Amino acid sequence: MKKKQTTHINLFEYTDYRKFLQDYYKVKKQETPYFSYRYFSKIAGFTSPNYLKLIMDGERNLSPEGINKFTKALKLKPKEARYFRILILMNQAATHEEREFYTRQVLKSKGYKAVKPLNKAQYDYYSQWFHIPLRELVVRSDFNSDPSWIAHQFTPPLKETEVKEGIETLLKLGLIEKTKDDSFIQKDSSITTGDRVTGQAVKNYHRSMIVKGAESLDRFGADERDISSLTMGLSSKTVKKLKSMILDFQREVMHVVDQDEEIEEIVQFNFQLFPLTKKKGAGNEEK
Repeated sequence: MKKKQTTHINLFEYTDYRKFLQDYYKVKKQETPYFSYRYFSKIAGFTSPNYLKLIMDGERNLSPEGINKFTKALKLKPKEARYFRILILMNQAATHEEREFYTRQVLKSKGYKAVKPLNKAQYDYYSQWFHIPLRELVVRSDFNSDPSWIAHQFTPPLKETEVKEGIETLLKLGLIEKTKDDSFIQKDSSITTGDRVTGQAVKNYHRSMIVKGAESLDRFGADERDISSLTMGLSSKTVKKLKSMILDFQREVMHVVDQDEEIEEIVQFNFQLFPLTKKKGAGNEEK
């Protein structure tokens, strides 16, 4: 009789520990009919029979003691246990600073780097505000690959070390390519932003660009910038409609940009829509 093969789930492919637990449960249920939420709670030492489901569904967070219990019940090896703990702390982080710290810990994990070797470069691409405009600058007709020249095209100027690091990141991701004359050309390449790590990097990018927008009020005259705002009272239905209109406008803007034959400067165009109050009926309780 052939020995039944077991499905191995690689923890290091995950950046959302709840998704890992969901997949783990499905596999165990298929391979072991008697496996259940109650069974897991029993071997993990929890009194609640559906504690695993509450964690999987995001209705509960894991405490330090709970992390230890889950680690033993999942039979994780030492490296997996360390990574699992970091994932939980990253996913459950209450502040941007905490989330940023544990995201960097995930990126340092050898297991994670082995299955997602480019994610560190993807993270760096969005986490440093100048990477995206640097890629656009390469297309300008007067582009010069000298790091000092590049550095002084930015406002405020970059450090030459930042330029060199940025070029290296863009090359690694295949977003630019070196030419025979030691210059660079822009290449078409996509970057995945769906997981928690690159998602955090995108938030870093938006955060830094919002700051740049604020700085532009003092750095540039009104003839070089356009900043305006509207404060409105509206329904949830209208909010969805406005978001759809913003998306349509973004596409229209990109169409106009694609028709532009000569790049003279690199600009940032921010789109922002966010609530200033709680929704009607939300109450006054602290979250």
